[in-house]
Amino acid sequence: MWLSTSAVFVLFSQISVAITENTKSEKKPHIIIILADDVGWNDFSLHGSNQIPTPNIDALGFNGVILDKFYTQQTCTPSRAALLTGKYPMRLGLQGTPIDAGENRSLPFNTPTMAEHLKKLGYSTHLVGKWHLGAACKKHTPTKRGFDTHFGYWEGYVGYFSYEINVTSPIDAKKNFSGFDLHDGFQPQWQLQGQYATELFAKKSLDIIEKHDTSKPLFLMLSHLAGHTGHDGTELGVPNKTRTDEVYSYIKGSERRSYADLINIMDQSVGEVVQKLSVRGMLENSIILFFSDNGAQTEGMFQNFGSSWPFRGLKFTLFEGGVRGTAAIYSPLFEKKNYINRELIHITDFLPTFYRAAGGNVKDLENIDGIDQWNVISKNENTARSHILLNIDDFSGYSGILGFEGRYKLLNGSFKDGLYNKYYGESGRNSENPTYNISSILTSPTNIAIQKLKGMKQLDSQKILQLRKEVTLDSCRSANNTDIFLCNDLCLFDIYSDPCETTNLIKDADKQKIVNNLKEKLDNYLTKIVPAANKLVDVRSDPNKFNNTWTPWLICNKNNVYISNNYIDKIINFYIKCLSLIL
Repeated sequence: MWLSTSAVFVLFSQISVAITENTKSEKKPHIIIILADDVGWNDFSLHGSNQIPTPNIDALGFNGVILDKFYTQQTCTPSRAALLTGKYPMRLGLQGTPIDAGENRSLPFNTPTMAEHLKKLGYSTHLVGKWHLGAACKKHTPTKRGFDTHFGYWEGYVGYFSYEINVTSPIDAKKNFSGFDLHDGFQPQWQLQGQYATELFAKKSLDIIEKHDTSKPLFLMLSHLAGHTGHDGTELGVPNKTRTDEVYSYIKGSERRSYADLINIMDQSVGEVVQKLSVRGMLENSIILFFSDNGAQTEGMFQNFGSSWPFRGLKFTLFEGGVRGTAAIYSPLFEKKNYINRELIHITDFLPTFYRAAGGNVKDLENIDGIDQWNVISKNENTARSHILLNIDDFSGYSGILGFEGRYKLLNGSFKDGLYNKYYGESGRNSENPTYNISSILTSPTNIAIQKLKGMKQLDSQKILQLRKEVTLDSCRSANNTDIFLCNDLCLFDIYSDPCETTNLIKDADKQKIVNNLKEKLDNYLTKIVPAANKLVDVRSDPNKFNNTWTPWLICNKNNVYISNNYIDKIINFYIKCLSLIL
């Protein structure tokens, strides 16, 4: 039977609408990662401390999902390597100490990054801020590793205003190699010296979002300097110290006041990014992840006066204070929101999770340690992850594994004989601190932008207090803070009942099967380790040779081998290798 003209028109109209709706539903989400540096568990107000207000980060988590059992790596380079490759750092030779400025070490060329994977799926890829995965050769740097653009610094940290970093000369310990490290691609940005890093990186991120072609998916990674120390490893830079001391007068220590301000300014950048996504109409199809790369460094090397209270340990250690991370993630694409996720999640999981969300087939990601956690986060389903290799550091001589769905942790050895194994940091729960400002969360740019989205459940005071209570830990510390648990003969902790790791269960008769299980897993990983490739600072990297600027000083081929026909360079290279063997 012949259809009338009007019937045909209606039929084709319905087909057209169906195709349009299907195309829209399959539109790849924008993926935004905002990364804090060396910020402790207790430095976010969502975890129960009233000392440092972080209303935008709180709003992101309370509207979305707070990952309560999220684990990172123990320091900067390993965490970033794990994030971008989905692999444990010990498979990359990056499990040891972070890469020094002037050190010829990098992410292996044969390991693709998250940016490279997403680029193949049609994404525009941008990195703002810290890289810290190698810069001896141009091929080590972000724009050669999948990012369309990079505005920021290549090394581990810079001054908050000067963008300079110092390292000790490998020839004369009394002298420093000092240079400028703020680049747009490979172009030094001297004209921006004096602008505040956190605000500058936020401004650049907003500019990227503003200019982005919204018909194309965006991958933006904003990797902040805050709250790492800057310049010489001691600076805690804030725009106006007088104002800082006034606003945070309830905090006793001057350094802790500065730290609080730089964290709060970073929090403001989160709100600015979410707000800009909203203005551009991109928020409705975005995934926004905020997390800290490792625990705080309350004292010692790179002391930032952060707090991982109530946990034991600092950055560099495999105690909870070093590797238990704060993470908040939001997306309107999640079926379940406004809850605390208590499933075991590792930093390596974000690559397969986001790759799947972007429409990729996770099976294409070969030989990774991360697993797809999309349904775990977006639907609160059970995870398939049973354990996490915390690290095997053959350079410093310690290792650890978390097993049995995150309940039991086995540690073998301690970083530098227990240097950072005590309890550190302020609780932020005494009467001198202000009360929790719920109004600041409800009126934050992040909450306002999210609440504008269609179908978004209204966030109210009762829900905020409920979620905050669920994710807040009470004091569980040992009264004896001198007990540093060297773990030279192994340590076993029950993280469920003893999250502060006060009691070593290694000799308990009923725990020997657990110990054997975890030790067997740890030994198995040890057979697959790529030896740590730590090297000395290369004398040829001296910024004095490059207009006082840190810049790639070598040429590398595809196998990461230094190419030179210069006889003198070959002698210097031989000298460096000999020194490395001696030291």
